Amino acid sequence: MKDPREDLSALWMVPYADLMTTLVILFLALFAYSYANKPPEFEVAVAKMQQEVASRTSARITENRAREAELALKLKEEMDRLALKDFGINISAHYVRIVLPSPVLFSEGSAILGSEAGRILRPLAELFAQVENPILVEGHTDNLPIVRGIHRNNWELSAARAFSIIDFFVRRGMNPARFQARGLSEYRPAASNETPEGRGRNRRIEISLAREIQEEEPRP
Repeated sequence: MKDPREDLSALWMVPYADLMTTLVILFLALFAYSYANKPPEFEVAVAKMQQEVASRTSARITENRAREAELALKLKEEMDRLALKDFGINISAHYVRIVLPSPVLFSEGSAILGSEAGRILRPLAELFAQVENPILVEGHTDNLPIVRGIHRNNWELSAARAFSIIDFFVRRGMNPARFQARGLSEYRPAASNETPEGRGRNRRIEISLAREIQEEEPRP
């Protein structure tokens, strides 16, 4: 005889669970059937969409390549017009890089832009504003120690000069999120520090426009 105190109120869950399991199996079977018997037009439509996406990606990269090449040409023409000494433009798979001698932008030991700096940086800002690529500004020095000024060493000086140039561009309306600054001191020399000429080449600013290598993957 059953214990009259036994609770039988939960027995309804047994047939309910069986019913839910049966329904899940039914829906899985229907889904598998519909997927296996989808019309050929579905496959064609998916393939066409993939081709269109690939085509748009290729077209965008090609367009960016053409814009970067045009910008490099305009930068070269602008530097020639300014008749700067010891400047350079280098183009690689990753960057369009402009090399500017520090003396045309800063006085010795200073990170404050000189009176002639605007004449050089303004046209660069106008050209950089035509694209959206990230920009890296690097400050370089020679190996001579700093003997006067507010900066304790060449690390501080090179970094402060890079920030000064970025501040100039931002004040002219460029997006601050595009910029990175590096102060590399004397440790990336372009020439030997054993001669005055070599040290002069090492005192420089490099402004690099990052080229778009491939379509950026969407962030999750």
